[in-house]
Amino acid sequence: MDIYDAVNAKQILRVTKKVEDFACNILSPGRFEHSLRTAKMCRKLCERFLLDVHLGYLAGVSHDLCKNSSDEVLIALAKKDGIPFSSLESRKPSLLHGRAAAVLLQDRFGLENEAVLDAVRWHTFGRKGLCPLGRALFIADKIEPGRKGISKRVRKEILALDFHDMVIRVIEDNIIYLNETGKIVAPETLEMYDEVKAERKQGNICGNLSCG
Repeated sequence: MDIYDAVNAKQILRVTKKVEDFACNILSPGRFEHSLRTAKMCRKLCERFLLDVHLGYLAGVSHDLCKNSSDEVLIALAKKDGIPFSSLESRKPSLLHGRAAAVLLQDRFGLENEAVLDAVRWHTFGRKGLCPLGRALFIADKIEPGRKGISKRVRKEILALDFHDMVIRVIEDNIIYLNETGKIVAPETLEMYDEVKAERKQGNICGNLSCG
C-alpha cells in the first residue's frame, strides 16, 4: 500500500467509525445489528472477490441509515440526488431509504467515494450498471446470517457460487419471495438480472465495470 492509499484508508476508517456510531444511535437495535451483520458479510465477499474490504464494510454499515426515517424525511433527502422517483418509489417512499442514506453520507459525513454511494443508493433493487461493490452489498444484505427466510443450507449454497452466479441466485430467490408474498419485482432488479446473466454467458468477471 503506497502513501496515497494509506491516507485514503485512514480517511475511510474515520468515516466508518463516525457512521457506525451514528447508526447505533439512530437505528433500532435490531436494525443496527442487521447493519453490522451486513457489513461483515459484505467485507467477507469483498475479500473473496478482491474488492476493497474497508469500502465493503462501510457500505454495509451505512446501507440502512435511513431505514427508520419517516416518509417525509426520506422524500426530502432522496430528492437531493436529482434522480426522478420510480412509480414504485412514489407509491412506497420507504423504498427510498437507500437513496436517502447515500445523500446523508454525502451531506453529514462528507463521503465522496462513488462506489460506496452507488452501493448504498441502489442496494434495495439493484440496477443495471451497478458496480461490483454494489453487487456485493446487494448480496450481503439478502444473505446475512440474521436474515429471516434463508436457511444455513441455502446460505452455504449461495456462498459456494462464483460472483455472477451468486448475484443471479440471490435475485432469483428474491423474485420467488416477492411473487409468493404478492409484492412487485422492481424493473431495476430484472434489468440487473439480465445484465449479470449476459456477463456470465460472456465469461466477464466484472462486466465492463471497475472492480475497485
